[in-house]
Amino acid sequence: MNGTNSSWKDRALAALGPRLFGYLRGRAFDSPDADNDPNEQALQRYRLVPRVLAGRADINLECSVLGHRYAAPVGVGAFAADRLFSAQGVAAIGRVCARLELPLFVSEEAVTPLAEITASGADCWLQLRAAGPFERALGLLDLIARAGGKGVVLTVLAPVHPVPGLHPGGVDVAAEIATRGWSTIGAAEGVAHLPAFPAWGVDELVRLAQAVHERGMSLLIKGILHPEDARLAEAAGCDGVMVSNIGVRQLYRWAPAVERIAPVSAVLKNASVLVDGGFRNAADIVVARLLGAHMAVLVRPVAYALSAGGEPAVAQMLERLLGELQAVCAWMGVAHLEQLDASQLIKLS
Repeated sequence: MNGTNSSWKDRALAALGPRLFGYLRGRAFDSPDADNDPNEQALQRYRLVPRVLAGRADINLECSVLGHRYAAPVGVGAFAADRLFSAQGVAAIGRVCARLELPLFVSEEAVTPLAEITASGADCWLQLRAAGPFERALGLLDLIARAGGKGVVLTVLAPVHPVPGLHPGGVDVAAEIATRGWSTIGAAEGVAHLPAFPAWGVDELVRLAQAVHERGMSLLIKGILHPEDARLAEAAGCDGVMVSNIGVRQLYRWAPAVERIAPVSAVLKNASVLVDGGFRNAADIVVARLLGAHMAVLVRPVAYALSAGGEPAVAQMLERLLGELQAVCAWMGVAHLEQLDASQLIKLS
């Protein structure tokens, strides 16, 4: 069984058909090419410079993010309607993450019940939308806290499409869920219908951060691309930011995530920096670390593997990725990722 990202992608297409696969691929309405991912293209402009005489034998990939230890600076990101793509759902990913000691970010739009996901033993973070009544968010905080979750990810970049019909990949996932009569983590029936605007602001962030901390958890803000937004998030009490353009699912013209790591990291004092968007292999993860990110988050590659072959495929894909990361670190001449040096990264013009 070939474990490359391209093979999982091809097998996911075969398993799902072009329509549901199109949702996972999730190209925005203004994308000029369905197969063109600007996040991946931006990452390809970076090149690594090895250190071949360092003599490293024992490679330690462990990292600490937001006070939690993980086996590698790799997280698995959230996606909606998980059981549309595999009957096993995101709980299967959770079992793999538990074995590999990696964090799992779970969408409030996931169909698998939260208790089933947390029972996998993975460190779980619940991803919420920054929209709707504040009291609704508080209820979801209580839910993840009772389930033993580590924290909350608040998506702030246009969490709801303001114009009807502009669905990523042309698929209305909320309608798909409703047609099947499913509930989600965030709603008893289907997907919670929330207004797109006005979006939450700093005042809501301050209140939410306080509420999260009172429940013994941490708060990440996802969808940060501008340094001033990162600075405001940290000042509001957020523990970390996730640099993300939401996989360019909303607008093709959003700045590539990898290009925003350095400027966002530069303004933060203590907050952790995570990044998602286009990360597909071990070299991408090393690039993220060299630019200032503490962790890279993978979404589509894991979703493709789940769709293609369930839990065994997810395990094979992630185990291979960690093995490749070990190899890249050896070639870079470091025993730990913190030993990487800025001189080992160049960007092609």
